[in-house]
Amino acid sequence: MKDDFDKKAVRVFKALGDPNRYSILKLLIEKGELSCADFDGKTTLSKPAMSHHYRILENAALIDVRKEGLHYYMKANIETLEKFVPSFIETHPSKKNR
Repeated sequence: MKDDFDKKAVRVFKALGDPNRYSILKLLIEKGELSCADFDGKTTLSKPAMSHHYRILENAALIDVRKEGLHYYMKANIETLEKFVPSFIETHPSKKNR
């Protein structure tokens, strides 16, 4: 890779290439900030599998994660998303913006 932008772009596209991570990101765009517990019942994935996907999305800077007490909260990083995938929200609508 020639520069940092290219490395970050590859990380973003790899993260979005997985259907589970794509769905997580779309749900975060739709709902705003969610805790790990908010995802219970919305997927058939185990908690360790979900943690794996959160970590990849966070490493790609597609989500921001904050800890409050024992709970983790996530929200979509719209700035990163728009930098690497302009108009993602318009072309990949969630239930909220259809």
